[in-house]
Amino acid sequence: MSLRLVLALFIIFLGTTTYSQEDSLQVDTLFSWEEEWLQWCEQSSCVSTDTSLWNGIGEPNLELDTTAIRDRLEILDRSSELDLRWNPIAHSRIAYYVKRRKQGLGTMLGRAPQYFPLFEEILDREELPLELKYLTVVESALNPEARSHAGARGLWQFMYYTAKAEGLRIDSYIDERKDPVRATEAACKHLNRLYKRYDDWYLALAAYNSGSGNVNKAIRRSGKKNYWEVRPFLPKETRNYVPNLLATIYLMEYHAEYGIIPKNPLPGYAGIDTVMVEGPLRFDQIAEYTPLSESELAAYNPIFRKQIIPGPGEYWAVNLPSRAIPAFIENEDSMRQFKPELTPEIKYEPEPVYYRVKSGDVLGTIAQKYGVSVKHLKEWNGLSGTTIRVGQRLIIHGDPSKL
Repeated sequence: MSLRLVLALFIIFLGTTTYSQEDSLQVDTLFSWEEEWLQWCEQSSCVSTDTSLWNGIGEPNLELDTTAIRDRLEILDRSSELDLRWNPIAHSRIAYYVKRRKQGLGTMLGRAPQYFPLFEEILDREELPLELKYLTVVESALNPEARSHAGARGLWQFMYYTAKAEGLRIDSYIDERKDPVRATEAACKHLNRLYKRYDDWYLALAAYNSGSGNVNKAIRRSGKKNYWEVRPFLPKETRNYVPNLLATIYLMEYHAEYGIIPKNPLPGYAGIDTVMVEGPLRFDQIAEYTPLSESELAAYNPIFRKQIIPGPGEYWAVNLPSRAIPAFIENEDSMRQFKPELTPEIKYEPEPVYYRVKSGDVLGTIAQKYGVSVKHLKEWNGLSGTTIRVGQRLIIHGDPSKL
């Protein structure tokens, strides 16, 4: 075994070892939530599939051993409901990721301890393949703030309509697409429904990515019901979706063999607990009386869109590191007395309206008509510029007095 591989395995061992409380506090001291949060926000405009989610580091001096990859995939296949056997298409994606995405995969390995145990727990409860946890790597790069140009949000990249259909709450203060628990439960329901429709996991995953309409059309055109035979008839942007997932599964399981090691590891899931809180309560009020920054609170609780727990009359499960729970419980009353004048009156915006762009429309006039800003119109609709086209449908979370 080479020295490089020994060092890599040692580092990985350190990254996965269960620490004592003393060691955990030391790791927390070294870890910068502010730095990680800024990195998440910089990546928050990522597209959900097969794009620049991961930063390449150049091409390594490495030849892939096809026989070794076949054998390892065979091992994974034996214990999975998914068909993880080797095929040349998946092999090409593995080669691409090894050459171009090693740094990004290292980042995913670092983020995994905070999310994967939770995903596995819910997937197991719903009796779904545990390997589906890797779908979040392909979809969002394990970034709860990720949003696609098409308007998808969160770890599982739910579109607005799909999220609402699966019972997720989205309003001016709450976006459950960003909540790891609620979004994962909704994703399981959605994936289970798709699997029952197609009786094929890969067709179900293609439908998760591009919609059942596109998959049904591809099945009709191909005259087949096997994913690999249907694949050439799928939309271009969907054809690599399943091969990307297979490559991700393989390289996340066998990362050490390619010198891929965890980068900037997040605190583990086991070190996070919840408290039930009645709003309103601002993040800065919590930060004043606990050893947590507002950025850290936002990273643990991406569900709250405005860094405030809404209320009164509503109770929310707030995620906190276990070390901060005693301080929170002891000081909750004092938090509410800290600058109470800054707590806004909670006013929920209504369900959004949908506007069909007409000839001569520009974002400015549409924004003025509905009492919103151009900036918000662009954010709600995933627009990078101000160009809109006739017939395009815009989501508008408007001023209730003008709807």
